[in-house]
Amino acid sequence: MPRVRARSFVLVAVVILAAMTGCGPQGASALHATPQPTPTLHTPTPTPAPPVGVTVQGTRFASQGRVITLVGVNHSSLEYYCAGDGHFTPADFQAMRGWGMNVVRLPLSSEFWANAGAICPGYRATVAQAVANARAAHLFVILDLQWSAPFDSQADRARGGVQCPLPDTGKDVAFWQDLATLYHNDTGVLFDLFGEPFGTSWSTWLNGGTISSGCYIIGGPSLQKEPGTYQAIGMRALVARVRALAPDNVIILGGTNWGYDLSGIPQGFALQGANLAYDTHPFDYAGKEPGDWPSAIDAAAQHYPIIAGEFGSYTCGTDYIAQAISYFNAHHISWLAWTWGPYSCGTPSLLAAWPDVPSVPYGSYIKQQMLQLSARST
Repeated sequence: MPRVRARSFVLVAVVILAAMTGCGPQGASALHATPQPTPTLHTPTPTPAPPVGVTVQGTRFASQGRVITLVGVNHSSLEYYCAGDGHFTPADFQAMRGWGMNVVRLPLSSEFWANAGAICPGYRATVAQAVANARAAHLFVILDLQWSAPFDSQADRARGGVQCPLPDTGKDVAFWQDLATLYHNDTGVLFDLFGEPFGTSWSTWLNGGTISSGCYIIGGPSLQKEPGTYQAIGMRALVARVRALAPDNVIILGGTNWGYDLSGIPQGFALQGANLAYDTHPFDYAGKEPGDWPSAIDAAAQHYPIIAGEFGSYTCGTDYIAQAISYFNAHHISWLAWTWGPYSCGTPSLLAAWPDVPSVPYGSYIKQQMLQLSARST
């Protein structure tokens, strides 16, 4: 049973959750003020975005023919709260630009996207507006499928779902078909097909199969599982579905062990095709310490483009993240810190207050590193 982690739960007064997901069910929670919903639009059609996009060149990302490092943050809440936390306005994304970042990752829920039970009708419009606002601020956007609900319980409908080992063949596939259709003309939108695969073999990761181990319920005082069996689609088939609709967008594939372990990629489980990258999620707990990185990441980084789609420290300190950023930079790994919001050390949170006051020392160190990288790239 995995150790409970501080970032994975946030309790809002009435039931709901707050600022988290990523890197497996390893955390406890921080309390939020009630979020202010993002205004609901009448249509999910995205606003035309700046044309600048992202491609993969060898083991690096590129934009407009120039090699780049993607550096940014995760902005959670849309995976567990139908309306989001209300901080997806143009000013919010401009504040991110002020930190020197060039990308934001948005963890999402396929359950909310499906509007199961008709309880979240404005979700698609909220997501579309968030993407449009981020792109208008000249940020690249990574859309991440973080929570799903293959068992379709009433509780899943209210909380956005659960964290499962792999994507299912139903709502998760439909989710990506919709997003690939919406954003196939904007290669500044990248697709992270499943944020945190866990508990399966590399063969099942690649080819899919029956998942009978249930899924983790995120939110609450203790780690729980929602039991059930479902059919998972493998990464090879899911990539093919997305590619049929969006041939040019970069697709990101998370490794095993809650999106962290990439050791299987150079051992025969890499996918073929252009504009593919792989995702790792280092956090400061057992098995993901600096001494563990070489066996999990090094070989993959020698041959494939790698992005640390999530990383962070639950101590509020900077020792772990300083080592992580140094490692990423040395291996040409792009990176996105967890998470943009004023929550708690245990989340871990980059902000002390909205809209962009950094937490100290965690957020302020991340901001400093982003600004330094931004200055070197201009």
